[in-house]
Amino acid sequence: MYRSVNETDGIRTRRAGRALLALTLTALAGAQGFGFTPTALNLDPTRSLSTQTTMLNTTRVAAKFTVTARAWRVEDGRMVLADTRDLLVNPAEFILPGGASQVVRVGLRKKPGAAEVAYRLFVQQVPYGSSVPQTTVAADGIDVRLDLPTTFSLPVYVAPPGAAARMTYDAQRQGNDLILRVANSGTRHETFNALRASRGGARVDLSSMAVLGGAAVTLTLPGLGAASGELTLEFLNADARPARVTVRVP
Repeated sequence: MYRSVNETDGIRTRRAGRALLALTLTALAGAQGFGFTPTALNLDPTRSLSTQTTMLNTTRVAAKFTVTARAWRVEDGRMVLADTRDLLVNPAEFILPGGASQVVRVGLRKKPGAAEVAYRLFVQQVPYGSSVPQTTVAADGIDVRLDLPTTFSLPVYVAPPGAAARMTYDAQRQGNDLILRVANSGTRHETFNALRASRGGARVDLSSMAVLGGAAVTLTLPGLGAASGELTLEFLNADARPARVTVRVP
């Protein structure tokens, strides 16, 4: 089953210093009509040095894409993307006809260590025929037509056996809200898909996110500071299994 990139593994941060550890998978608003399966690529280097995803075009119009890989890490609490030669991508450019699919393969060219390394795979739409939507904006009385290409960002995780997440959670009241800090001191990312926070009958549905090893994310949970009791987090973890965490609120 194909899933829209908007459905899984999307991540956002409320400010740069929070080190939110996965770029949001949402492409631009015009991303409807394209999907991937899977939407996150996991590679066990002891079994294989390659993995793949399949892109589907559900529209009737052909579209052209380029594919690039970037190294993804956290430094001093900030998310950093950098050029890399660690991954080999094939194809790096392709035309996807309407109603067709395209397999994108990713190969590892770096000897893995004891901790997980992470990358982002960027699938960028480029002008091709009439496939790139446009909009018109007014600037100083002049109408300017702008291309609105679609960009997808998929995570690629290379995790050796034994790598594991080690999560801690801290919740503090801030007026009627709760400030939740989610930290990972482990050697593997943790995923929070379909993340839901609840307390005393109040509930907040949050964007899905991933937290890389050695990083932390801070979230604001509106209204939950005025509720009572412990905070409950429910989500699908990195192994796609339902998880439930209870956090004490001082």
